[in-house]
Amino acid sequence: MDSVGLHTFSKAERLCSRKVLEELFSGGHPSVSAFPLRAVFMPNDVGLVRIMVSVSKRYFKRAVLRNRIKRQLREAYRLQKEALQPLDGGLDIAFLWSSNETLPTEKVFQKMRNILCRIQESRVEKQTAQG
Repeated sequence: MDSVGLHTFSKAERLCSRKVLEELFSGGHPSVSAFPLRAVFMPNDVGLVRIMVSVSKRYFKRAVLRNRIKRQLREAYRLQKEALQPLDGGLDIAFLWSSNETLPTEKVFQKMRNILCRIQESRVEKQTAQG
């Protein structure tokens, strides 16, 4: 990533394809979690890291709270995405919120950083095992 677009979150980085999402959630793909945040990820051929954020209505009935948590997650990702250094190819990631409690923004940032580092470690381990 160049320094100009480092802290942006463009349309190309959003994961919206129903076909890709079905494949991502079909099972068999690795996931990492830092309660209450969980990430499911898989490699892609696009060459970009694409993400989606989901907060279930099961945990937050009011859309205001769901939207606030989604904003916190997107912002935490946007400011810390350099933790995912580009290897070969891209990555599709789904971030899922699995608690009925909100967290302060600082805690969300810590959880996101933890998950991004663990995803990067997983990718490096997989690449060294293959090569």
